[in-house]
Amino acid sequence: MIKNEAQIVVTGWLNDVKTFDWGVALKLAVDVRKKNHQDEWETVDKTVYDVTADSVPNLDGVRQVTVTGRVVATATFDKRDGSTGSAIRVRATEVVATVDDREAPQKITEAAVLAQWPTAKMGKPVSDAPF
Repeated sequence: MIKNEAQIVVTGWLNDVKTFDWGVALKLAVDVRKKNHQDEWETVDKTVYDVTADSVPNLDGVRQVTVTGRVVATATFDKRDGSTGSAIRVRATEVVATVDDREAPQKITEAAVLAQWPTAKMGKPVSDAPF
């Protein structure tokens, strides 16, 4: 018989990291977005994930992570505004720092250059440049 379990992969904003003798606890937030009456996307709430793992890579300076694991429970907590929020508890099998493509250096390939500038001579100095 196959064991019943809910597998999950979630990418969220890293809010808190605490290290204990048994492992690591992370708190992630994922924006809940919907279109408003002006047809623009807006954040209306956050889904909170309480994640535990045996170990994680160094997350100093990391803002966003992708967690792979299984859902183990749900929990409730008091929000700052006094309302009650809920969290999904996850036991992680993998935690990876997420790189924002806008912040990562872009690698420009020869094919990409030639697609935009077919007459380019890659790897050769340009002596007759018009500028």
